[in-house]
Formats: sequence, C-alpha cells, structure tokens
Amino acid sequence: MDVRGKAADEALDDVVAALDRATLAGMPFLRIIHGHGTGKLKAALRDYLKDSPYVSEFHAGDRAEGGDGVTIARVRC
Repeated sequence: MDVRGKAADEALDDVVAALDRATLAGMPFLRIIHGHGTGKLKAALRDYLKDSPYVSEFHAGDRAEGGDGVTIARVRC
C-alpha cells in the first residue's frame, strides 16, 4: 500500500485498516510505501508497528523493494 504524501494520522488509519484486511485474507505480509521525505511518516508507522497486534515483525525493504522508503510488515496469523 502507498501512503506517501499523507499525514501520519491518516496514513496510520489506512495501514491499520489494511492490516486488518490482510489478517482476514491470510496474507503473509504487507508492503507499506512511505517514501523518504522528512522521516516523520516512516517513524510514526514503525512506532505503531512495534506494538501492533497484527504484526509479528517488520523491516525496511531491500534495495530492489525501495530500501528504507518501504516497510515490510509480516502479518500475524
């Protein structure tokens, strides 16, 4: 999902909804594109993901996936 350019609270709402749908659909992971920008959006998203009941782990994308401008969240089943 792409949340580039959104305010952190709006992006978090979208990510929570997407994680809920991913969990119900049995998806193994969610790729969140937040871009580089100032880093505030990335920080807010990753701070949420640390304690999210939907996520077992997360990491920055590899170089081919967009590097640190992308976060890959493994969905807890």
